[in-house]
Amino acid sequence: MADGGDSMEVVLAGVALRLYADRALYWPEKRRLLVADLHLGKDDTFRAAGIALPAGSARHDLERLSALIEHSRAEALWFLGDLLHGPLVDTHWREDWAGFRARHAGLEMLLVEGNHDRAATQAGLGIEHRRDRVEEAHSPLVFAHAPQAALEGDGRLLICGHLHPVVRVPGFRGRFPAFAHIDHQLVLPAFSLFTGGWLVRDALSRHACMNGHLLDMGPTR
Repeated sequence: MADGGDSMEVVLAGVALRLYADRALYWPEKRRLLVADLHLGKDDTFRAAGIALPAGSARHDLERLSALIEHSRAEALWFLGDLLHGPLVDTHWREDWAGFRARHAGLEMLLVEGNHDRAATQAGLGIEHRRDRVEEAHSPLVFAHAPQAALEGDGRLLICGHLHPVVRVPGFRGRFPAFAHIDHQLVLPAFSLFTGGWLVRDALSRHACMNGHLLDMGPTR
């Protein structure tokens, strides 16, 4: 498991940001950590459908997230959608989440709801919820779950998730989760280890998350 230590500084829309190899974004000025697409309970949903999968993915992902919180010394944690996956049921992730929330009781947490978060308001997560994109005064950064074309050309940067971007790296097999700067949007990799991916074919910059290391791949050609 990555300890959150491998990171890279970037400046986008005039704002200094830090990309973490363990699939998270940090905004130093606000001391805010941002992640997208945890999909807590996805493995439980698959098992309920008769697909045999081992339990424990939620606990593992939340342990990774705790390591990032402690390494970055974040004072706030924002989830950019799809924190949950599927209907609200009494499954393993709820106990894991309760322990995680208690461990970080003093941390501000906000969920910008995604398409899989329909049960979030009834889940008793102990965090703030927003249904629409979040805009902050005097900041060029906008936060949402999914890409939105409406920001194009106005100089602001949308930070979002939803697409689960991945890239191929020459000399390596398979595909790797990636940060993808596409026009006016920075799309975060899915934080969950149990997700598929959208292959990035056109981007201004790409940063591949490779087993605890971050690789700057530059623009697509």
